[in-house]
Amino acid sequence: MLKKLSAIAIILLSFTLTRAQNEETEPAGRSNLTGINLPGGTLRVRDGSVPVEISEGLEKLVAEGGGKIVQGEKEILAWMDAGYKKANAANLLSQIEANLEKAGWTFEVSGKEGEVTVFSVIRETPAPRALLGYLVVSDEAMVLAWTEIHAAGSAGPVGNDTVGDDAGSVSTPVSSGSRGGAIVGTWTNGGMSMIGEKDLNTGSVTPRNGSTFKYVFHSDGSFEFVGLVQSTMSGCTTGLFNDKRGRYEIDGLRLTLIPSKNFWRNTYSCSPQSNKERNYLLDRETYQFRTKTDEYGATLVCLTNAKGEESCYRREKQ
Repeated sequence: MLKKLSAIAIILLSFTLTRAQNEETEPAGRSNLTGINLPGGTLRVRDGSVPVEISEGLEKLVAEGGGKIVQGEKEILAWMDAGYKKANAANLLSQIEANLEKAGWTFEVSGKEGEVTVFSVIRETPAPRALLGYLVVSDEAMVLAWTEIHAAGSAGPVGNDTVGDDAGSVSTPVSSGSRGGAIVGTWTNGGMSMIGEKDLNTGSVTPRNGSTFKYVFHSDGSFEFVGLVQSTMSGCTTGLFNDKRGRYEIDGLRLTLIPSKNFWRNTYSCSPQSNKERNYLLDRETYQFRTKTDEYGATLVCLTNAKGEESCYRREKQ
């Protein structure tokens, strides 16, 4: 994979050097995909001007997932011209990593060969999201290409489905009804990393990152939520488990969760003595919600929090 990406690196750099000053790029102070601030002098390649070679590089990365993930939106960023020096590339990347960390993202290098570095970017809260990408550094320019990934069969990014504007989808407001209406049922979301890693304690090879989330809304007004996030790095697995239960209320398109249980467990395979359990705050949670049917005919419920962040969950078949 890296050799293939290295082969297109010259094409990438040729593109940025010969076309970046034209209408194909625009100044970028903020990333469209991650929302982080970008270093000064960043250029974004306009969607309609992304070369086939760049797109194919991202497609090859996603294909390494063996069909378990599919590609979402992409973003191509570049640094070049008089304001760029290869010696400063490491500093540019450090700024990007620091800004990602401030926003709750984790940047992980998956492999490196020559001028190409392959990486993943993951955020677990407030809703799980994941990106794959690669970085090309040369004397003339630095190019960063990344794309959001979806769990195969889902209608949006892993854990943070931006559905509703997708072609072929139908959005449906939910009536409150007398006993939960259309929201009653079991709803799930989750995904896993395409990269596997061996746990030194168990010997098993698991995805480096994985998550699963499930809501169950009962017709009697009670709900259950289970969330599990796991991350394996350097042979050690960190797990975060949440069991939340209580009752829910619906007022028009507003859903309020009123928990009576909010149990959390943190586990560390390489340091079991650091495992922690606690019963957390029982704060109310309020969401705007709707259901929709995606292009595959599956029903989703989408919850939007006060920050405008939306997560969608697929209805499980009864």
